[in-house]
Amino acid sequence: MEILKTAISVVTIIIFTAAWKILKWLWLDPKKKERILRQQGFKGNPYTFRRLLFGDEKEIQKIHAEAWSKPVNIRDEVQTGKRAAPFIFRTYEKYGKKAFVWAGLRPKVFIMEPDHMKTIFFNHSTFQKNFKVTNSVVQELITGIIRFEGEEWSKRRTIMSPKFQLEKLKQMIPLVLKCSDQVIIEWKKLVSNSKDGSYTLDVCHDIEELISGVTSQFLFGIDYAKDKEIFHLITQLSELTKQATKVSNLPGSKFLPTETNRKSKRLTKELHQRLYKLMCERKKAIKEGKVVEDNVFNMLLESEIANNQDEMIGHMKGFVFNSHDTTAFVLVWNLILLCIYSEWQDRAREEVFRVFGNRRPDYEGLSQLKVLPMFMNEVLRLYPPLVELSRFLEEEIKLGEYTLPADIQVIMPTILVHRDPEFWGEDANEFKPERFAEGVLKATNGQAVFFPFAWGPRICIGYNMALLQVKLVLADLLRNFSFEISPTYEHAPRVVFTQQPQYGAPIILRNLN
Repeated sequence: MEILKTAISVVTIIIFTAAWKILKWLWLDPKKKERILRQQGFKGNPYTFRRLLFGDEKEIQKIHAEAWSKPVNIRDEVQTGKRAAPFIFRTYEKYGKKAFVWAGLRPKVFIMEPDHMKTIFFNHSTFQKNFKVTNSVVQELITGIIRFEGEEWSKRRTIMSPKFQLEKLKQMIPLVLKCSDQVIIEWKKLVSNSKDGSYTLDVCHDIEELISGVTSQFLFGIDYAKDKEIFHLITQLSELTKQATKVSNLPGSKFLPTETNRKSKRLTKELHQRLYKLMCERKKAIKEGKVVEDNVFNMLLESEIANNQDEMIGHMKGFVFNSHDTTAFVLVWNLILLCIYSEWQDRAREEVFRVFGNRRPDYEGLSQLKVLPMFMNEVLRLYPPLVELSRFLEEEIKLGEYTLPADIQVIMPTILVHRDPEFWGEDANEFKPERFAEGVLKATNGQAVFFPFAWGPRICIGYNMALLQVKLVLADLLRNFSFEISPTYEHAPRVVFTQQPQYGAPIILRNLN
């Protein structure tokens, strides 16, 4: 009898302990964090039973569905921003700059003060990338160097950085022009075969193919035509991130037999198999002395990183996604905006011909261009690849006048900061490339308020590579074509991990004599 009583007591204690931990996890801890933030003047939706577990996800899905159901005025940059990131703008309009939203059980706190953002960017060991609290579908896609922190990140950055230095990137120029030639020849043929000397084409596919060709050969020394499926699998995984339901954010959700999880696992497995095969073939070729190319892939295979198969595949996957997805759509947005603001297209083309004449674009000439860099920066300001950057806090942190509790996220809403009149003037929501006439430093007054590729020590390792590709391809296209937006174009920026035109980019092409 005593044994039974003891057993019942033990079970009761276990049940009550478990119940207390669940209550604390589900309710008490989130409410405590909310109280701390509100005491410091932050505002946001209250954490109620309606937001239990899933936070603001239901409201986010509703607002996004509504905003993305219709296009906006092609020159209305205010509505353009609101359509691209509707929940961020709705929160800002409702609660102001000192706002927070709920990502499941954790508040995501808006940080928009330049000094505080600078601290976050520089103190990256404290304000860490938020992959620990990202859903499993996104975790399968975002891999490579950006997943590492502290000394482990520094070690890998040191290994990889030489391949992204300016002298190495200059070697990429002939390859970019070769891939650009393939597109130009095809486009000229389409225009020449048309009855009226013009041809309407959705340029998204061809631009993605162009950038994929550069990425595959420059970074990996592989033939894109033969390994195209790797890029297609990456694209499918990217699209899958928007299909992930609110269940995907729950702890252990990756083990649930959902359709999204099954598809993610299938795509990831196939992608890893292809990358592993590619890795084995290249190792063998290097060992036999059949490969002498100087590229990122070979460099990784000859480093200590190659000893970890999973990490090696992660780096390959990360480089493919980031270099392809980001660069391609930055280029697409530049083409769209050159069509919308045709006066800037004329100015950019005039300068390209003045600098290069009849010769192909080269690095020396690119460095002399003034109009195109201004234009590109303004596109990146209003159409940044990522509309927000977030960081995770494991411990309580003092940030200026704020005391931020542990186990929360801070969010730097790029799309808001880039349009804030406090930093950019009353014309912040107007497309004015001339604001960058004297460079980024002058336009921002030296503040951390322009970060399309992040900022500080952990700025994207490939951002110079991306900008060089975009500038080079634009200069080449401007020498060969005039662009006009098609009447069928619908202005509909939307986030599918990166910011993309929802209905494509149909453009009217005409050959230049």
